[in-house]
Amino acid sequence: MTPTSREKICDLVIRELPMALFIVDDRLRIIEFNATAEEITGWPRKEALGRPCADVLASSLCGDRCPLRESAENGRTCRERDAVIHTRPGQKKAIILSSVALVDKAGRLEYGIELFRDATAIKKLEAQKKNLISLFTHDLKVPVAIAGGFLERLLSGKAGPLNEKQTRYLESIRREIRRLEGYIRSFLEIARIESGRLELQVEPQDLGRLLREIVEGFRVQAGKKRIRLSLDLPPSLSPVAIDPLQMNRVISNLIDNAIKYSAEGTTVQVIVREEAAGPVVEIRDQGPGIAPEEQEHIFDSFYRIPENGAGHVAGTGLGLAAVKAIVEAHGGRVRLRSEPGQGSSFMVMLPRTGQGRNGPEKKEKEK
Repeated sequence: MTPTSREKICDLVIRELPMALFIVDDRLRIIEFNATAEEITGWPRKEALGRPCADVLASSLCGDRCPLRESAENGRTCRERDAVIHTRPGQKKAIILSSVALVDKAGRLEYGIELFRDATAIKKLEAQKKNLISLFTHDLKVPVAIAGGFLERLLSGKAGPLNEKQTRYLESIRREIRRLEGYIRSFLEIARIESGRLELQVEPQDLGRLLREIVEGFRVQAGKKRIRLSLDLPPSLSPVAIDPLQMNRVISNLIDNAIKYSAEGTTVQVIVREEAAGPVVEIRDQGPGIAPEEQEHIFDSFYRIPENGAGHVAGTGLGLAAVKAIVEAHGGRVRLRSEPGQGSSFMVMLPRTGQGRNGPEKKEKEK
């Protein structure tokens, strides 16, 4: 095959690809823009060429969340990221985007490729599915509560005396009902957060004190596995505006997971650092790590990582979905860095102002 033939085939693939595609140079300026990208964004190819990709897409991932920059930093493809773009006519449109960066030997960006598709219909279907599941879960509350009430009456002896075996069986049933009630509460709370119906009680908090209390509460659980649990705080830490109850849930969930998935005799670290945008809380473990193909779905509701060296760990797959929803409701972000066999780090990045999308902003005085 001649070079000319290869160029023709490449041009044909780019032009006829049933997904939007654009290519950028080292300055993130668009050098290729296919027909599907024109259709989704509303930008004619001749006007898009030469412009910064952030000007054309104006997406929710532009700026410090740029997947191309992330791909250049970690050397991996960013797959299936949800984003919202602003089209040329001024409309908002949901897309699902994947990016890969081509870097030189020094790690500098040479070219970037992004593929995306219109996710409007998918997001509508997901919303309908979540609404259906939420309604179904809500309806489960009543029969579960009634069953639990009758069970308590039986255990209290109001229906007559129980022998030892009957009591043991009923107590097992009560434990499972309480677990089911916990699952129902968790899912309904996630649904409220994601739909914006959960009102955050945001107020200035001493993040260091909150973390010390949480870590101290996990000492016994960590000690049972001979896991060393450490907390590393900077000398001074500015107050941050958060909902203390919900943020407690976020950090507790991440520490609990780190302990559960770590082997005996290892270390779990909670590290806090001040950055320009706000404080970052990192929970780092020495567990089995998470495979790259699993990381893209780790924050999805009901997603469970297949069993690995850590063995089976009980759960619903709702915990990390709640973590992501709560952090984003505060206006922050949560990121995962992990390599199989080398442990995992979850980073909770909070905005300095504590401006959450679901709660009122309470500005703290600048020191």
